[in-house]
Amino acid sequence: MSVVSYQTDGHVAVITLNRPEAMNAMNRAVRAGLADAQAKAEADDNIRVVVLTGSGRAFSSGTDLKEGLGGSPETGTFDNSIRDYKPLVDGVAKSDKIYISAINGFAGGVALGLALGSDLAVMADDATIFSPFIGIGLVPDGGASWFYLHHMGYKRAFAAMAEGTRLSAATCLELGMVNKVVPAASLREEAIAYAQSMAEKAPLALRYLKKIMREAATSSQEQTARLESEYQMMAANSKDSMEGIGAFIQKRKPVFRGE
Repeated sequence: MSVVSYQTDGHVAVITLNRPEAMNAMNRAVRAGLADAQAKAEADDNIRVVVLTGSGRAFSSGTDLKEGLGGSPETGTFDNSIRDYKPLVDGVAKSDKIYISAINGFAGGVALGLALGSDLAVMADDATIFSPFIGIGLVPDGGASWFYLHHMGYKRAFAAMAEGTRLSAATCLELGMVNKVVPAASLREEAIAYAQSMAEKAPLALRYLKKIMREAATSSQEQTARLESEYQMMAANSKDSMEGIGAFIQKRKPVFRGE
C-alpha cells in the first residue's frame, strides 16, 4: 500500500498521508509520495480544490526522527528543511489550486507548515496542534513560526512554541488557525463537502484571490490595491465573469468553467 494515496472526485483531489503505524511521520517515501501527488493535482486542469489529510490517529507527527535530520553545516542552512520540506509547503502556497487541510488527531513538527499553510482548514474536534521542537533541542521549521506568529501575535506564539503547548481544536478555531471544527468521525466527509462547495465557485477568481491574499500578507495597502486591479482586469475579461454576472441578473446558479 502506498504511503501517500491520491484520489479524485469531480473537481476535488484528496491526498492522504498513509503511514498510520508511524502517525504519518514524514520519511523519504512520504515526502516523495506527497510531492508526486501534488504534481498530479497541479497538472490536472480538472482539479480545482485539493484536500490534504492523514490516515489513522494523526494528520502527521512531522519528520521521522528515526531517519535522521540530515543537516549540513557547510551549506549554512538546514538541508532537511530547505531541500526536503520547503518544496512541499511551497507546493501548497504557490499552487493554482485551493488547498484544504483536514486535520485529524495530531499535527506537529514540520507538518504544521502543511496543516496551517493551506488556504482553508477543517479540524476534528478531538485534534490538537503541537510544536515540539524546543522540547528536543530544535527550533521550528517548515514555516511554523510564521504561521504561529501571524495567527497568535508574538508573545502568545513564542510562549506556545517555547512551552510546547498543545492547542485544542476550539483554541485553533478561536485564533483563526482553522475555519471549521467538526466531529472527528465525519472529518473527511465534511472536508470533502467543503471542497466540493469551493469547487463550484469561479476557479479563476479563486486562483487570483489566492495570489492576492498570499502577496497581501507581506505587502502594503497600496501594493495590494494595485495587485487587485491587475487581477480584476483579468477576471473581468473572463467567460466566468460573464457567466457569473449573467446568472446574477437571471437569478440562477452560475456554472463556472475556469475560462
